[in-house]
Amino acid sequence: MGARAWAALPRAGELLTTRTAARAASIDEAHETVSGVFCDHTLAPLERREVRMSLRSVHDSGVGIDVLDYGEAVRIGVPGGLEDFHLVQIPLRGRATMEVGNAVVHSSPSVATVPPLDRGFVMRWDAGVPTLICYAARTRVRAVAQAVYGVDDERLQLGLHLQLDSTEGSDFLRALLEHHDVLERATADGAYARKLSSDLLLTRLLNAVDNSVSRSLGSWTSAEPVRVTPGDALVRRFEACVEDGAARGLGVLELAGLLGVPLRTLQSHVRAVRGTTPTALLREAQLRHARTLLEAADPQRETVTGIAQRAGFTHLGRFSIEYRRRFAESPAETLRR
Repeated sequence: MGARAWAALPRAGELLTTRTAARAASIDEAHETVSGVFCDHTLAPLERREVRMSLRSVHDSGVGIDVLDYGEAVRIGVPGGLEDFHLVQIPLRGRATMEVGNAVVHSSPSVATVPPLDRGFVMRWDAGVPTLICYAARTRVRAVAQAVYGVDDERLQLGLHLQLDSTEGSDFLRALLEHHDVLERATADGAYARKLSSDLLLTRLLNAVDNSVSRSLGSWTSAEPVRVTPGDALVRRFEACVEDGAARGLGVLELAGLLGVPLRTLQSHVRAVRGTTPTALLREAQLRHARTLLEAADPQRETVTGIAQRAGFTHLGRFSIEYRRRFAESPAETLRR
């Protein structure tokens, strides 16, 4: 997905197809349904008296995806802000607006709105504007921000919009759609895959949207390249624990936490010493761990999909491609041996 990622947005009917849609034909019924998933708000029609609302949702461990369409033009008000969760709202077609004080954000398939937590806001959605929504509990975003930046900010604030037609916005959208696929095929043994996918999604969100922590640490983007020696101690410590981390189902954020450094510090050191990223080194360790699991597995009782998820791979097709490139055979061939 390139810089024009918004052009490749799926249709609403292609999303959350395994989930039963909640439907409502009246304003009161739609208000009650949406309040139960998000928070209390005001809802009023702008043209017709009634609506044709459809809502599909899946939430897991504080991160979720929703597809909401009121069918008709509506005005939505949240007087006190969202308080304890963040939303990223992407119109799949059409347009909407969000007013926060004197600020007005015009959203479209290339611009997402990010409503505030501590200020009231009003949204106006045109008729026929199905909206893809990324839900993230405030505590989850704060924890990931601390892991990424090394700063625990209780008052973490996100900007009011996210440009999907930027490189960072494209990365976020790709992570959102991949997390959608992970949630759609959720299995009992896929908890680690879901956690890894959600951490990546929130990391991409923080990288794509203006936020109070990255703004205060503007030196991250303009600082001189980190100066390290070939035997950099942090890189040695990371490489010493990466195999165990892969076997224990740890992600890069968690490994950085165990090493006692922000993710960006670890990234700078690994890039300077190895010319690659911690994620790439962890992915190599995960591939080796997956091969060990496949070689030891009983093909009558285990599957490639289950083993891939246990090894931390959330996208089976990409796992198969990377595995074949690394070991010159498919995961299925290893499992059958």
